[in-house]
Amino acid sequence: MKIKWFGQLCAAAGAVALVVATAAAQSNGPVDPAEQKHAERLEAEAKELNAKAGKAAATPAGERRVTDAIAKDYKADPSVVTDLRNRKMGYGEIAIALALSQELMKQNKTMSQSQALDTILAKRTAGEGWGQIAHDLHLKLGHVRSELKKAEKQVARVERAEKAEKVEKMEKPEKPAKVERPGR
Repeated sequence: MKIKWFGQLCAAAGAVALVVATAAAQSNGPVDPAEQKHAERLEAEAKELNAKAGKAAATPAGERRVTDAIAKDYKADPSVVTDLRNRKMGYGEIAIALALSQELMKQNKTMSQSQALDTILAKRTAGEGWGQIAHDLHLKLGHVRSELKKAEKQVARVERAEKAEKVEKMEKPEKPAKVERPGR
């Protein structure tokens, strides 16, 4: 009997915690409806980037090219992108985090890319969404979306190059002409 009662109490406490957390997230969320739309579109664009990057990064060489393209777009060392991939972040999330860190560095000129990225990632790890992070740090998501689109174009170029390389490898070389044997 005690076990059943304890289970019901835990379920009720979990439901209350969920309602409180949801209300807190809604009250602290981006107030501006335009920013909310940017946040929703940003998530969709990140998924698109992940899909394109996943196709392009199917081989180790492709993965290196995608990593280099994203690093170049955000003026970061490729090791930063690799480190973020090792943290189980998708390419879309990485691009968003790097774009937000760039916006934060524009706002605070004394901040290094590493410091800005750490600030963004700490908020993300704490469970905040991209829109909430931008809102908290007074950053505009429109700039981030435009940077993400640039990264998506770069990854699309890498994807096309990977496809062309696969086609080249798949084409069989021509058979050499038969050598005529000298008459016997």
